[in-house]
Amino acid sequence: MTASSEEDGLAVTFVRMAAMSPAAVLAIFGRYGRPLAVDMPPPAADDRRAVLRRADGAAGTVRVLQVMGYGDVIPNDYFVLEVAGEEPMAVSGPFFASALEALARAAGIA
Repeated sequence: MTASSEEDGLAVTFVRMAAMSPAAVLAIFGRYGRPLAVDMPPPAADDRRAVLRRADGAAGTVRVLQVMGYGDVIPNDYFVLEVAGEEPMAVSGPFFASALEALARAAGIA
């Protein structure tokens, strides 16, 4: 995957997140999310992000974390949900995008 196709994939995923109900997106993190093993970098002005409001009124921010493992030549993407006062939850990028696409298709959005 080239950098531009990776960026296109991220853009599509963020567009799908915006089209879905926050509850559906949060359900992916609730079911498949795992505690983040590293610290998230501080937000940057050019970060792609989505803000989701939970049923309890708390707002969560979804950002992408790119991790280069030992021997990796391209970074691995993780979608990370950050809610103030809670541990960040991460889902691998390809898995998150696939789950979101499946939910969007089921809802007739994709």
